[in-house]
Amino acid sequence: QNEKVEAITWSTEREKAFHTLKAALLSAPALGLPDYSKPFTLYCDENKGTAKGVLVQALGPYERPVAYFSSTLDPVTKGTPFCIRTIAAAAEIVEKNRRIVLGHLLTHERLLLMENRSKNY
Repeated sequence: QNEKVEAITWSTEREKAFHTLKAALLSAPALGLPDYSKPFTLYCDENKGTAKGVLVQALGPYERPVAYFSSTLDPVTKGTPFCIRTIAAAAEIVEKNRRIVLGHLLTHERLLLMENRSKNY
């Protein structure tokens, strides 16, 4: 938690790279349209108070992203143990994906992939 964070010098080159990456993530074939005849899989993660998730569907032997989600957890939740933050992050990401899933099947066996790298728990 007391890791030293170095400041990034933002340059024109980095700005261009950021916009290129952003455009690639938001364009086809990076994102697919939802196919409501197939189940959805939602992957969630929490790190340093940020909830992140990706909603995917099977496309042949691969999984194709349908949507990306992220949000900042509230200050109270940020102060809780890792396991609680992870559950709060998952709840937030599940709530955000409801607009796309529209009540269709979300696979239960792989609803969440959580990786706890902490040695404390």
